[in-house]
Amino acid sequence: MTPPNNVPAERHLLGVLLRDALPFPPDLKASDFFEPAHEDIVGAILLLGVDGITADELIVTQKLRELKSKVDATYVSLLVSDCGSSTYRPEHVDLITNAALLRQAADIASRATDPDAIIEHYARLSEDRKGRKVKVGPARMDFDALMSFKRKEDPTCVLGSNRWLCKGGSMLIVGQSGTGKSSLMMQAAVHWCTGRDFFGIKTTKALRAVVLQAENDSGDISEALQDVIAGAYLDSDEKATLRDHLAIYRDTVSTGTTFTAALRQLIIDHRADIVFIDPLLSFAGIDVSDQEQASKFLRHDLAPILLETGAVLVAMHHTGKPKSSSDKEGHTVADLAYAGLGSSEFTNWFREVAVLFRCQGEEPIYKFGLTKRRGRAGLKDSNGQFKHEINIRHSADKDVIRWEYAHTPSEVSQQDAVSSPAKGSTGQASPY
Repeated sequence: MTPPNNVPAERHLLGVLLRDALPFPPDLKASDFFEPAHEDIVGAILLLGVDGITADELIVTQKLRELKSKVDATYVSLLVSDCGSSTYRPEHVDLITNAALLRQAADIASRATDPDAIIEHYARLSEDRKGRKVKVGPARMDFDALMSFKRKEDPTCVLGSNRWLCKGGSMLIVGQSGTGKSSLMMQAAVHWCTGRDFFGIKTTKALRAVVLQAENDSGDISEALQDVIAGAYLDSDEKATLRDHLAIYRDTVSTGTTFTAALRQLIIDHRADIVFIDPLLSFAGIDVSDQEQASKFLRHDLAPILLETGAVLVAMHHTGKPKSSSDKEGHTVADLAYAGLGSSEFTNWFREVAVLFRCQGEEPIYKFGLTKRRGRAGLKDSNGQFKHEINIRHSADKDVIRWEYAHTPSEVSQQDAVSSPAKGSTGQASPY
């Protein structure tokens, strides 16, 4: 089926603009034009405008030649001659933008996993196009559909034993800098990309994943990746699957909407089921303590991408300055869900919040716990028992970067959960 378009309107508009050397309509951009030749012509017009040059038939033809476009002088000449003596018609701008909007909506609909995503994205695109709000009110859910829903057969479930994280879901992993969140993330990615469980948390299939991180160079990533793969004892088929399913990127520049636009494209390009962001604050580009800014970033910028693509988001998040043991006394793992830097909106918005913090003592023993939907995850301890929190540690093998169960009873029983020591203090764990 041919996507929505209005090529005649495109031809007439461009012909009149070039014939009369008129200013290009500010509401249009090159990607709005369906015909590739027209997109090239508009690109040339806009480039000329940047240099302050008025575009007409001759000048645009020369610019296209400079750009090595396949659009030749004959094509441009026909646009001008075909419009005859007719005048500029502003309604052609609306026809072109509306067709472009419909194409984008159709593209969204073809990938969306939630019907609400289509409505929300159409509204957002319309708002961007016209500069005005498009009201999207409450959408009533079908009562019979709700009653007939089979909770244990939900096809949107991605991770966990009972709809823990479904398509479009999200998890925040909170931990102090230097505890090893990045290597924990890498271990989860490797296991889930090969269809394996991660400390008991199962995946419904071998997931396709994108890792987007800002803090580690290629050497850091290589060390963690190699050690995690070695510890998992992957066979040749699993290694081939991992190579195909896992895409790792580094981005130290993008923030805000530039970041979310890049994230959306990466998810689409790799058909990702899950995306890991490390750390989230490197990409937010906002005052994280401001609730209004946090809400916009999470609910307006990030959420529509997850709804559209169905990807699960796992984001790593730093805690604030470590508190003393007395300040933490009596706090549970669930209490520490709000230990992350910035507004409580970061904890409230995510479907799940996991915490990673070091236990008291010289041995590098850590608590890894879930705080929201923990009963659905399937997290298991070293004895294979379902738990809300488990004891894990950095590998006992020297210079090996991966996580394993801290399953020695004497180790676990002597540890009281406290916050991690500050960087540089005695007993500081490996930064991985």
